[in-house]
Amino acid sequence: MRSAVTLLVAYLLPILQSTVLELAPVRMAAPSLGLLVAMHVGLSGKWSISSAAIVAFATGYLLDLVSGAPQGVHALVFVLMAIFARALSARVAVTGIVMAAASSFVASLLAALLIVVVRAQVAPEGGYGGLRQAPVEALLTAGVVDHRSLRGGIPTALIRDRAIGAE
Repeated sequence: MRSAVTLLVAYLLPILQSTVLELAPVRMAAPSLGLLVAMHVGLSGKWSISSAAIVAFATGYLLDLVSGAPQGVHALVFVLMAIFARALSARVAVTGIVMAAASSFVASLLAALLIVVVRAQVAPEGGYGGLRQAPVEALLTAGVVDHRSLRGGIPTALIRDRAIGAE
């Protein structure tokens, strides 16, 4: 059930992100919601690395389709970031709001750099202009993250409620 919810969120967040950005009257920075899904499946211990890569690829490819980016750019970067998150979770305990925000900030900066570099290689006329917005998008992404959802845990209040209801 939890996997189905993760896949549904992975489907809805990129669509929501691209729709809001398309309807905005001015060009504005937005948090990378698809990247948070890739980080979630990468950091969560219940997803194998192959499953995390598949979910990250699907999320990135959907974002490529709805945002008008060259196909495969976000998919490649999200898979790399899920693998990075898995390596990070093996070495650093990403618990608490500060570590979750810091890891999402670093991951968002790294993902933005990779996206701009790959897009510049695929479509050279775009250049490296997107790097100016990378720190703002990374701050917004770090501000959106909830450390419990990024790590894959259930809030303790829900656990208590289920334990009380089970008695």
